[in-house]
Amino acid sequence: MLRKIFVLVVVFGIASAVTAANLETVSRVFNLEYASVSDASAAIQPMLSEAGSLTLQPKLSRIVVQDQPEIMDRVSELIQKLDHVPGTYSIQVDLLKGGKATPYGTAAEVDVEERLQKMFKVEAFQRIGSSTIEGELGGPARAKLGTSFQVSLLAQLPEYSESSPWGVRDPGNRLQLRQLVLERTAVSADGTLMTAELLRTNVLLSPKQTVYIGAGNSEESEDVLVLIVYAEEFGSR
Repeated sequence: MLRKIFVLVVVFGIASAVTAANLETVSRVFNLEYASVSDASAAIQPMLSEAGSLTLQPKLSRIVVQDQPEIMDRVSELIQKLDHVPGTYSIQVDLLKGGKATPYGTAAEVDVEERLQKMFKVEAFQRIGSSTIEGELGGPARAKLGTSFQVSLLAQLPEYSESSPWGVRDPGNRLQLRQLVLERTAVSADGTLMTAELLRTNVLLSPKQTVYIGAGNSEESEDVLVLIVYAEEFGSR
């Protein structure tokens, strides 16, 4: 009969046995619900004193911390910040193509607001595709726009340094879209599927804000792609 082996990973601080023996330490068990053991331990380890230690139980989502009482208080506060329900978000993404107007228009032709008309000197806009992207903050997302385009992104709430000119976190509720990428797929003559990256950028959005991102060669281009991103809602810290 095979025996199950229970593995503990213990991480000790750098200290001599004599030093550790002279310090009062306490031990506490933290059961994680949402944060991973690896992420939490990586954040905790730099906080430990020379007498501190971690015992990691990844399969049980559990961390046992032993250290001085004042450090244990700071570790507890950190875990409370890390181990929470991931926030969610919802954004609307539209892809338009701007170019010359046709005499009778097309079914995909759309009216746009004056601001967009001033940004790109084109005669008409056609909608290529539209998608609502919903997900958890911190996780990657991808969506198709029409038959040949796709957009990918990583949504998160931005962090602000406590040593910033404001001295505190930014009070505004904003959503950061990192690695916002627009790609076009096409089939080559030999049947190979090819992907071309048309746009890569980062975007910072406020609630109910719309951002227009041009993917043409210039604002004076006669043929331009415009990615429209609208922040519908997103969770708070």
